[in-house]
Amino acid sequence: MESTHRKNEIVIARWQRDGGAPDNLGKLYQYGRRVEGDGSWTIYHVFTGVPAHIDSWTMTGLDQQLASDVLHILNRPLQI
Repeated sequence: MESTHRKNEIVIARWQRDGGAPDNLGKLYQYGRRVEGDGSWTIYHVFTGVPAHIDSWTMTGLDQQLASDVLHILNRPLQI
């Protein structure tokens, strides 16, 4: 499990380096989080309900802390 988390940290770091969430100008929160029936968390696009993706990583099956961290990153205004 640790290697999966490390891989995901690398994916997030690369994604942030490459510009992060597109079209996020800090005016709208485009992503939300929800708890699933199995107790895991999903980050989803609030307008479509579709789970978010960072590179090839789908934002499903997360623990609560990781979901909070990723949500904060996704909804953070871009520094222009």
